Amino acid sequence: MASGIRDKVAILGMGCSKFGERWDCDAEDLIVEAYVEAIADAGIETTQIDAAWFATAIEEVHVGKSGVPLSVALRLPNIPVTRVENFCASGTEAFRGAVYAVASGAADIAL
Repeated sequence: MASGIRDKVAILGMGCSKFGERWDCDAEDLIVEAYVEAIADAGIETTQIDAAWFATAIEEVHVGKSGVPLSVALRLPNIPVTRVENFCASGTEAFRGAVYAVASGAADIAL
């Protein structure tokens, strides 16, 4: 039987920005809102995050073409941030990248 990754990775916490028409918020506000909730839920410190993934779907106007907006908004300048774009599956693709980073041992905690 093939050895999977289910026993190598766990979700420590999650966060989500409030749904709705949030015209008073920009992309960074929404990122920070979800991040603060996720960190609190996980009970970890920012310094424990080894790598991060940033998912967008056809979003070049507000956040550019790199992972820099995530790094700047969350003040995570010293870790690798990977931006992925896969249309409706962008969030799943980012999650997948973080899972495989932890499973491979490249990161202990990934965002």
